[in-house]
Amino acid sequence: MAFLKPLFLTIPALTLGWVQPVLALTAEELWAEWQSQSAAMGQMVSVQEQIPGDGSLTLNGYAMRYTDAEVSTMVRLDQVVFNETGDGRVIITMSDTYDLTISLDLGNGGQPVDLNFAMIAPDLRVIASGTPAARVYDYTASRLMFEDRPITGGNAPLPVIDVMIAVADLTARYEIDGTNPTDLRYTSNAAISGLSGALDITPPPGEEGSMKISFALGASTSANAGQLTNFANLATKPGAFPENFANSGVLAYDSARLEMTFSHPRDGFTLLASNQGGRLSADISRDAVDFALSATVASTYLAARELPVPVAFTVGGAELAFRMPLAPTDGPQPIALRLAYRDLAPSPEIWALVDPGQAIPRDPITAIVDLSGTARILRDLFALDPAGMGDIPGQLVDLGINELRITAAGAELTGSGRADFPPGPIPMPVGAVDLQLRGLNALFDRLQAAGLVPIEQLAMARGLLGAFARPGADPDTLETRLEFTQGGGISANGVPLR
Repeated sequence: MAFLKPLFLTIPALTLGWVQPVLALTAEELWAEWQSQSAAMGQMVSVQEQIPGDGSLTLNGYAMRYTDAEVSTMVRLDQVVFNETGDGRVIITMSDTYDLTISLDLGNGGQPVDLNFAMIAPDLRVIASGTPAARVYDYTASRLMFEDRPITGGNAPLPVIDVMIAVADLTARYEIDGTNPTDLRYTSNAAISGLSGALDITPPPGEEGSMKISFALGASTSANAGQLTNFANLATKPGAFPENFANSGVLAYDSARLEMTFSHPRDGFTLLASNQGGRLSADISRDAVDFALSATVASTYLAARELPVPVAFTVGGAELAFRMPLAPTDGPQPIALRLAYRDLAPSPEIWALVDPGQAIPRDPITAIVDLSGTARILRDLFALDPAGMGDIPGQLVDLGINELRITAAGAELTGSGRADFPPGPIPMPVGAVDLQLRGLNALFDRLQAAGLVPIEQLAMARGLLGAFARPGADPDTLETRLEFTQGGGISANGVPLR
């Protein structure tokens, strides 16, 4: 959908209109700064009435509009009040309800569709302090609520979408380095005691199916840092990625829950997922992306009409992390990938479906792959046109297996190794990988005794393992050293394979 990219850029731009601190701390100067910063970001700001006071300024009928291609966004507040405290701070209070309308041009020549929302913050308190070179905004609110309003516009029947999101006990601080007004840098920290939400979607008349989603997040903390001007540049020039873009953030929470139900006469399903804590971090710059996601004690349940039994399992811990360079440099750049699932335990119903005779040990399953190396980026990955890729955008220089471990059904595979990739039309590895298998023969015996795998196929598998592996020092252990040589040669324990 063409409107998603502009929408993604619009939301941060509008948010900054509220959270970015100002260069002065009197009521009049603060309001002037809001206007100039909004103008710099392409936002149109208006008020119906300005009422100056003794150390205060009241704005009635505040409105802010931002338009970017297929998306137009309007923010409305009945009142905004700036009050000077006399000690160098300014307290900002706003109406309890913050109205938001997002107009989407769906590109079909019809009327835009207006998504209407309201943020309700009855006791939100914002205090601006600090100096122009080190400005600080402090936020507190016992409760914030985000609710939907009716969808309007369009030329066809519209779905009914009910949204409710509640945040409890918000505290946040934004610190801005305003030494260079054209390059504002920020750091922020925030904490909440919890978040909960629900989303109900009912299709237009004549269409089948409805969706209900509920979610919750426990006590959470977050921290972010970067450059505010990057967001302004993205909003005003969505096709150009800022040269000095650099923003990072981390979120940690102590629990999460998701429930999703799709009701349909033929294709309904129910999904339940939860965990007992996790962490998400991202460091995005013009040169590279570092991303990491982890969760502990997670459980998943999926039931659907076409499934013979519900898919249910628990995971003791899960991780996904990667580093990817994005911009060309003179030399190789580090790359990395880690994927780990520890103590994955399918439900008894799934085990009974695949192994009713309980021939296979019900041990939890673990799978860990940890890779790192370097690559040479030849072209700016942000400027690539998928329709005309042409030359390859990069070359792999070297890659290593830091950790490889797969345990399942009483057997375990481990490995490590590293290889270089000399330049060439088709880069071929030069290096070695060491692999070790434990408990595989015992697993083969169980599969044969249970009749789960024909004896002829097991005999073939044993023969292949005997050709490529040798017995290890411990019982029921097999070892293999795979070597890759110049010109594409491959050998296993010294025996040429190619």
